[in-house]
Order: sequence, then structure tokens, then C-alpha cells
Amino acid sequence: MNLARSGRWKSVCGEALLVAAAYLCLNWFTPEVARWSNGLAALWPCNAVLLAYMLVRPRREWFLASALVFLVCIGVSLYSGRPAVVSLAFATANLIESATAALLLQNVLRARPDLERPRDLFVFVLVCVLAVTLSGSIAALALMTRGEPFGASWLAWFSADALGLLIVVPLLLIGGRAVRSGVKLSGRRRVDAALSLSLVLVISAFVFLQSARPVAFLVSPAVLLATFRMRGVGAVFAMLIVITVGAIGGALGTGPLAFAGETISTKLTLVQLFLVTTFLTSLPVAAVLGERDRFGRKLQESEAQFRAVVDVVNDVIFRTDVHGRWTFLNPAWERLTGYMVEQSLGTSFLSPVLAADRADFLKRLEGLKLGLFDSVDYQFRFYTAAGEERWAEARVHRLEGAEGELVGSAGILTDISDRIALAAHLDEARQRAERDAEAALLLASTDELTGVASRRAFLAYFEEQLAEARKAGTPLSLAVFDIDHFKRVNDRHGHAVGDEVLKRVAAIATACVRERDLIGRLGGEEFAILMPQASIVQAGSAAERLRGACASADVEIPVTVSVGVASASTGSTIASLLKDADVALYRAKAEGRNCLRIAA
Repeated sequence: MNLARSGRWKSVCGEALLVAAAYLCLNWFTPEVARWSNGLAALWPCNAVLLAYMLVRPRREWFLASALVFLVCIGVSLYSGRPAVVSLAFATANLIESATAALLLQNVLRARPDLERPRDLFVFVLVCVLAVTLSGSIAALALMTRGEPFGASWLAWFSADALGLLIVVPLLLIGGRAVRSGVKLSGRRRVDAALSLSLVLVISAFVFLQSARPVAFLVSPAVLLATFRMRGVGAVFAMLIVITVGAIGGALGTGPLAFAGETISTKLTLVQLFLVTTFLTSLPVAAVLGERDRFGRKLQESEAQFRAVVDVVNDVIFRTDVHGRWTFLNPAWERLTGYMVEQSLGTSFLSPVLAADRADFLKRLEGLKLGLFDSVDYQFRFYTAAGEERWAEARVHRLEGAEGELVGSAGILTDISDRIALAAHLDEARQRAERDAEAALLLASTDELTGVASRRAFLAYFEEQLAEARKAGTPLSLAVFDIDHFKRVNDRHGHAVGDEVLKRVAAIATACVRERDLIGRLGGEEFAILMPQASIVQAGSAAERLRGACASADVEIPVTVSVGVASASTGSTIASLLKDADVALYRAKAEGRNCLRIAA
């Protein structure tokens, strides 16, 4: 364990020394011609080295490298003639810039940033801007002690450091990852990469190593080409080539800057604009392309897993000529379609396909013929020899000759009829389950005998309407009624007749109330009517209509009802309102039945 710790400590020390050495070299050898009059570089790559180190190492290993870089920065500043206060402020600003960016990136992304992802790249740019804004303010305040204007100093620092972080950190992270992992390219892709980067090199040399023609606009297409061909790796290496050749041209006094006027400020502004343009035409595009590639790979992986299951089936293996005629079919063709292989060879591959599916199939295959892509998948319907309609999936690959010309196609046909039928069956089962669930819900909320709301459903609606009445300040009334002498009806005529009486009274009550009112059976022969937005007077009128309709019904076994009505007030609850209505109901029964009483 001690040996492991000792070995790791040595590794940390070595890495910290390497970071400090790189910082020293970049700080020392930044060309003086690329500096502002106040000593600020047009592009400051030093802090990017420390930030890149912090992003790939745990926080516990930051201290040593940060301390060494801090000392190096102070030493170089003092050696270059800056006052001690300014040197200390610059070193502090540089350290704060790198540490702030690293901490923000780790806290926001919760992982090492992958600059080939659009979200990570966007966060990286935003964090760099925030970190450089902070460090630039510190440096500009220090320069004010020398009489330098705050605004100009801050802008010089911001533009140089922001460009340094935005350009150099991706170079170190993406390029370093590519070098460590080893970019494995096939022969064709290796040649493609070499040609793309060679084109960037040639165009960069043509742009920056001559002063006869201002052709800087040629750089962006070359960088974009490398980005499209190699994604993030191509973008960073293309940027590295452009910056390197541009630096050589700047040292030689050639390139687009020869047309930029006499002042160093004008030239450096154009350099920074050019670098920003290079950044915007490479890394964001690479990030979007990389995201698309990752999404495509996920789709391919999912498809590959699905194909692995399908491949255990006896699929049809086929080949066609350039005119789309079968030239080879394995015996699975006969099992799939019922047609003999000998009879099918030489016929068009479209012959069994339903006419409704042919046009779209041909449209997809047209791109295959033109060489726009190497393969195509398509699902279609076909008729078997017995006249049965079935589903198949074709995976067609383009076949090319020695010169790259189309010579035909090959692929497999898979019977997916069972899968299509299963999908239809599952959809039907889902719809049936939804219908059953709706029926069960209706059954649970309805009294089975009378068809009015069950006690549970009525109380749930009661709770909802009481809360709404409190919130809106609207009235809410309740009528409770039961059938007078209902026990006599059951005793004299039987429960079957009693059930019919209950259903008749429920139907009369339904006809006497509004659509928004809810009738519920509380138990036995006791019912309740909840009347939202109804005053006690309105509720009493409705209850009286119910009582009168029951009393005047022309039926073989007439019955009457007694009704108690109550209205909600401030502080009313379901229990209190039911109690008030019950008290009024009992008073109606005590005073002779077949009458209505209002709760006091």
C-alpha cells in the first residue's frame, strides 16, 4: 500500500513538473510580436495547460501543479520587468481563471467534459467566458496602478485568455485522448484522414506563407472538411495545423495580416477574429456530428440486437443483378413464399410485392443504385403462392464491381408476419384492457341496483365540491331523503318489489334535479342529493319537486319520501353537513312524514 502511494506521489510530482515546464515554455516563448502594448498576449495558451490538467486529474492532485504554475508565473512576470504587485495580481488571476473554470465544469457536468458533445461544449464555452471575465477584472485592476485604462486592459486580457482556453483546451483534451487511445482507422479511412489534414496543411501554407493574395477564406472549408471526415479529432488537428502555420506566417510577416494595416491593434484584432471563426467552424460542428454518430450507433446497436434474434429464423438469402432480377435464392424462399426457386430465378424481385408497397420500395432502392448509401431496409407485404398476404422485411446491400459501379444487390428476407400480428394483437388487448378498466371504474362508482352514485363515489364528489365551494365562495346544498315506511313494503310485498320501489324513487329523483347535481344511495332506502351552486331556497324547491313527484306517482304501490335539506356555511364539513340534513330529515319524519324540513 505504501509502495502504491509512493509511486502515485512520484507520478503526481512528475506530472506537476511537466505542467509547470509547459507553462514556463509557453509563457516565456509567446512571441513578443503577438503582444499588446500593455504586455497582454493576443492568444494566451498558458492557462489552458493548467485547466486541461485539472480536468483530467482529481482535485486532491491540483495543489502541487497550481503552486508551481503560480511561482512560474510570478517569476516570469518579474523577470519581464513588471512590478511585484502586478506580477502577483497576474499570477493570482491566472490561477483563479483555471481553478474557477475547472470547478464550475466539474460541478455542472458532474464528470470530465466531453467536448465532442454539444451540451458539454456549450457549458465549456460559457464557463470559460465566466472564468476569464473574473480573471480579467483582477488583472485590469492591477494594471490601473500603472495608469492603464480598465476597459482596454480588461478587453485585451479577456480576448487573449478566452481564445487560449477555447482553442488550446480542446486541442489538449481531444488530441490527448486520441493519442492515448490510439485512433484506429481502416486503410481507407487512414488515407481519407491523411488527405483531409494534408489539404488543411496545403491551404494553410498557401494562405499564411504568401502576401500576394488575401485568401484567408479558404481555411474554413478545409477545416470543415477535416471535421466532417474525422469529427472532433479532425477538428482539433486541423485547428492545430492552421494555428501553427499561421504562427510561422506571422513570424515571417506574411499572410493575411500583411493586408491589415499598420497598427498592431488592427492586426491582432483580425488574428483573434480569425481564430474565433476557426473555432466556430470546427468544434461546434464536430460536437453536433459526434452526437449524431452516437445516436446512430445506439440505433445500430438496438437494431443489431433485434437482428440477432431474427437471424435464428430461416431467412431467405438472395442476390439480384443490376436490373433487379433474382440470380440466387436459397431454399428458405420456397418455405417463405411457396414458389419454387427455379421458377423464381430471372424474375423481378418486385414480382411478389403488393402494388401498394412497390412505389415506396423503388424510391428507397433508387438511392442504393445511385450509390448514396450502401444498404437499405424495408418492410413490405407480399402474396404467397397460395394467395396468402404476409409481411417481410428486406435488408438489401449494394454490390459494386472493381471500378465501383453497381453490379447488383444482395441481402436477406425475413418473415415478420408473426411480429406484425403480435403487434396488432397487443394493440387490441390494450384497447380491451382499457375498456375493461373503464367498466370496472364505472361499476365501482355506481350503485348496482338503482344506477345512481355509490356511497363512496358520492362522498368523493362531495369532498371535491365542498373544497371548490370554499375556494370560490359559492353555495353548496345537500338534501337527504328516505322512503317512508319502506320496511312495510318489504314485509308485505317482498324484497323484489322493494327493489323496484327503490329503482322507481331513484329514477324520479334523477328527473327532478339538474345535470350538475349528483344523487347517491347512502344505504338501504336512504338517498342524498348534492347540489353545487344551489342556495338553500333552490335546494328546497328541488327537494319539494321530488317529494311531490313521489307522492303523486300513479303506481300500484305508492310511496312517499321525507326530506331534510341543509346548506354549507363557513367551517362546514362533510360530516357536519350530513348531520344537519339528517336532523332535518328526522324532524320531517317526526312531524308526519311526506314532508320537507330545512335545517336550522
